[in-house]
Amino acid sequence: MSIPFASIYFLVLAALVATSVFYARKRSEAGKSLTAFEWLWTVPFALALVFLGVWSARGLVDAQKSVAVVPLTALVIGICGAYALRRRDVWAWYETKGKRVRIVLRIILIALIPLFAALAIEVPFNELILAGGASHFWLEVLLVGLLLLGLFFLGQRHTALCVLGVALCLITGIGQYFIKSFKNAAILPADLLALGTAAAVSKEYVYSLNERALEGIALALVALCLLSLVRPPQPNGKGQGMARTVGLNVAASAGSFALLAALVAIPSYMGQLGVGMEYWYTMDYYQQQGFYPTFIAVLQDMSIHRPDGYTDEEAQRIEVQHAQNYRVAREANADSKATVSQFEQLKPSVIAIMNESFADLSILDGLHAGYEGPEFLNHGLNDALVRGRLNVSVHGGGTCNSEFEFLTGNSMQFIGAGKYPYSLYDFSHVDGLASQFKELGYHTCALHPNYATNWNRDEIYAHLGFDRFLSIDDFGGIPDCAIDKVTPNEPHCEVFHSGVSDKATYDYILRMLKEDETPQFFFDVTMANHGSYDQNNIAPEYQTNYMPDSCPEEQTPAQLNEYLSCIKRADADLKELVDNLRQLSRPVAIVFFGDHQPMLSSDFNDYWFKDEPENEHARRVFSTNYVIWANYDVAGQEQKGMLDETSIDMLAAQTLNLIGAPVSDFQAAQLDIRTSIPSLAVKDYQGQDRAWYAPGSTNQYSQSYYDLSLIEYLNCATKV
Repeated sequence: MSIPFASIYFLVLAALVATSVFYARKRSEAGKSLTAFEWLWTVPFALALVFLGVWSARGLVDAQKSVAVVPLTALVIGICGAYALRRRDVWAWYETKGKRVRIVLRIILIALIPLFAALAIEVPFNELILAGGASHFWLEVLLVGLLLLGLFFLGQRHTALCVLGVALCLITGIGQYFIKSFKNAAILPADLLALGTAAAVSKEYVYSLNERALEGIALALVALCLLSLVRPPQPNGKGQGMARTVGLNVAASAGSFALLAALVAIPSYMGQLGVGMEYWYTMDYYQQQGFYPTFIAVLQDMSIHRPDGYTDEEAQRIEVQHAQNYRVAREANADSKATVSQFEQLKPSVIAIMNESFADLSILDGLHAGYEGPEFLNHGLNDALVRGRLNVSVHGGGTCNSEFEFLTGNSMQFIGAGKYPYSLYDFSHVDGLASQFKELGYHTCALHPNYATNWNRDEIYAHLGFDRFLSIDDFGGIPDCAIDKVTPNEPHCEVFHSGVSDKATYDYILRMLKEDETPQFFFDVTMANHGSYDQNNIAPEYQTNYMPDSCPEEQTPAQLNEYLSCIKRADADLKELVDNLRQLSRPVAIVFFGDHQPMLSSDFNDYWFKDEPENEHARRVFSTNYVIWANYDVAGQEQKGMLDETSIDMLAAQTLNLIGAPVSDFQAAQLDIRTSIPSLAVKDYQGQDRAWYAPGSTNQYSQSYYDLSLIEYLNCATKV
């Protein structure tokens, strides 16, 4: 269907060009030749037709569900372009009307422009908007209207600058359309600070436009057409009179922008204006309330909440008290003393592996297909120090937040979901796990086989104490991690699925362990399992063929199996690493964990698990798996693969405790509090009784939770 689509756009383009030439000749014969500025008004419409024609020819317009949208879109664009060119004729017709009619027509025109511009934001991604959804759409229209009004007066009551405002609306709508298509997620304010990361991974996706995107483009061009019909002021003087007019327009522009700024900054969107947000379901809220009102509500929510009654002195007192409790208990325990003594003698190297999208989806009732999860992780590590379920704060993306929690020990629950600390805050004074090992004489190295600038890692890792950061250039400089562009020259350049294989990073670590006898700490952020899961590039030996008894409309067994194939390969690479470490003569400990589940798991969760408490429902997909293992007999530890649920913010402290490494006061306080609160989720916390409690509730663990909130504010918010 792509070639007919392209033909339609090019035919309408030819008709627009022919009409323009005919009209220009007619005007010229009448002695009223078109000006260059009048010609410019047709350019956006012609370019839109060229773009859509080329996009269609490339097979990137998918309007199969409503084929009629394509000719209608082309027709609307062509008609709008023709009317923009003939705007002087429209003005002449306008002048033939009575004064009252002209006033009514002017009001309608002024109201329609921000309305169509706002619809260009919503229609591409928001199925609810045309069905009476988006409860705060009126607010969005007002915001857009004030923006356009400010640009109108800034342009001295000409509408050329207003084109920028309409373009911003269209970019917002199409951008959200693509983010929804790729990740089923909403654009959050912090995403704008991570555009470099988004651009780096964006080439993995296919930028196809569907019917809704085409409608959004058409609506934006209707708004441009209406802008072209707004008659500019007629020259009415010069000298002081003109200067006064310019000054008044600038003042009106400043007033419009001031009103816009006040509307954004002054009212509490979540409080006074009733804009809601549940960060587990951001897309739902954006659709229900409108993009800009919800975006601004989230923007206002970006600051880190200060706990009631917080003072630095009180937080320090509580931290010292809990840290002392931990150290007294550790000193009184003979096994713990043996573990500490052994660590001081051996100084084992530590490998932390945050594996991209690694999770055991057998928690979804075996995927209704008898799936039992990663074989080696679940059945081959019976000599692990501990393993189990890991509660995380992100789903389908936001890898950097899992890094943040693990490397700093701070929970996103106290920072606030939907924020990206790597993009928001200054980490130069934040304590990190790497700097902790560095103080113990370890060489510290971070590995991530992708661009170093993703999530500002090149800066953040240096602040957190890493001596070295190995990025994509150290793994062969593979362009965009595209397998079809790779000719590996070295073993560590092997690629799999979305980039450099896990094995390649593990081989690099093994080589460094063999070449350097210094105790080393590695933090390996893998890449191979990254989406999307419709790449069809899995080698036969790793392909799976699980067939659920039914699937949600959004997913297919093929996508699910591509993901499961990635996990199968990741599990096999972990086994090979462990087998190699078993043969290594030097002591090494591993902490392996997944950063988040893939986005597709939420579709299956919603499809198979209905009518259950919201937090319980969401917690299922906000969890992965972890294991802490050592290739030597750790003194004082049973190493029988004990199961223990935890959360990612406590994982580093737990690892240090198990291998006998020194812990900071903050980590010691965490470990003491963990005897009451073993795990945190995004919205609630787990008590020692394994029940879950909401923050602010009164229970036997609420004091411990409050203490933890003070300590984490002291160790994060006061330092960033």
